[in-house]
Amino acid sequence: MMGRKTKSQLARRSGYLLLPIIALLWPLRGVDPGIIAILSTGVVLYCLFQAPTWCCATTRKGQFCRNNANGILLGCRLRQHKWQKLKMAFREQALSEAGRRMLSDLSGKAASLSAIAGTVSAGAATVTLLVK
Repeated sequence: MMGRKTKSQLARRSGYLLLPIIALLWPLRGVDPGIIAILSTGVVLYCLFQAPTWCCATTRKGQFCRNNANGILLGCRLRQHKWQKLKMAFREQALSEAGRRMLSDLSGKAASLSAIAGTVSAGAATVTLLVK
């Protein structure tokens, strides 16, 4: 029997379970591309706003914040870090810095690569849907 903590961690990482499901749906002939597009969009939204990652905002000492955060775009519990991460996503100069920070640990790499895979899958499913 799973404990409360295990169930909570499993629920928090459940968005990653959509990727293998999407990969299994692509080769099937009878699956509507709209369903794949919706599931892929769900993966992207999960990675951007819910996936467990480190904050990686800049602290006053010039180091990366190691607090837990939700998603690639959101910072930790500190209000300034939330705004700092959102601003980094939309400024050209800070975009490469944000990418380097996000790819500095395993959870950030998993969220980033899953978001990229979901975006590619959603785009391909949309094109397939439009061509049909």
